[in-house]
Amino acid sequence: MPRQPPDQLMKPLPAPPKSAAAPMSPSLERLVRDPGYPALLAIGRNRRVPRHRVVIEAGAQPTCLYLLLNGLCAVRHTGSRDQDLLLAYLCPGDFFGEMGMLPGVPARSARIDAAADSTLLEIPYRAFLDLTQRYPGFWLELAGQLASRLRTTNRRLAEMPALHAAERVWRALSGLVADGGGKKNAKGVAIRITRQDLGKLAGCSRELAGMVVRDLEIAGRLQAQGQTLILLDQPVPEQALPSG
Repeated sequence: MPRQPPDQLMKPLPAPPKSAAAPMSPSLERLVRDPGYPALLAIGRNRRVPRHRVVIEAGAQPTCLYLLLNGLCAVRHTGSRDQDLLLAYLCPGDFFGEMGMLPGVPARSARIDAAADSTLLEIPYRAFLDLTQRYPGFWLELAGQLASRLRTTNRRLAEMPALHAAERVWRALSGLVADGGGKKNAKGVAIRITRQDLGKLAGCSRELAGMVVRDLEIAGRLQAQGQTLILLDQPVPEQALPSG
């Protein structure tokens, strides 16, 4: 399939916030507004996790729930042919490790590792269950996040055969921005992600993801600085795109 100019495929990102401060992710913003949020922080233990450190090992016995306070985490699973599958990225305000609270789940089903330096709140299951007796809204937040992840997975599966790879790459990047997975700077929003992981999120090869990133940079939609991609608030005028 011939490559199409990215500006014909991608919708522009929403206008950046007027404030210079980094915006809070939607999930974290909802939690902070919850009257039980201070109590939630009080029952948990803060953990600082450097990039690439494993937070949860698949097969481990579950004992606690996690809340990502800042940073970025990746959900990974080893496939039947020992291939590393990237299932999702977790952004600030996201809970994870909740499946261990359900009956008949004796072990962790996926590996979670830090995709960036991160701060987590580690919450014992018993303490969380007790807290929800006073603040049942946390169950609604948890259920909403699970439903959102399922919708995202279903959409990605539906888009695989229907959308050009460039559109899928752009949607993966803009989705991370919308979920609060980037860091605001003077030019736009910076996301640190390998081409391999970007390809896994978009359902294409690492090489094709790299080609799309180069085309987007030529088109003035982003700037690439190694593994850091800056999605620009104000795209620069389009330059000539490579043919082919």
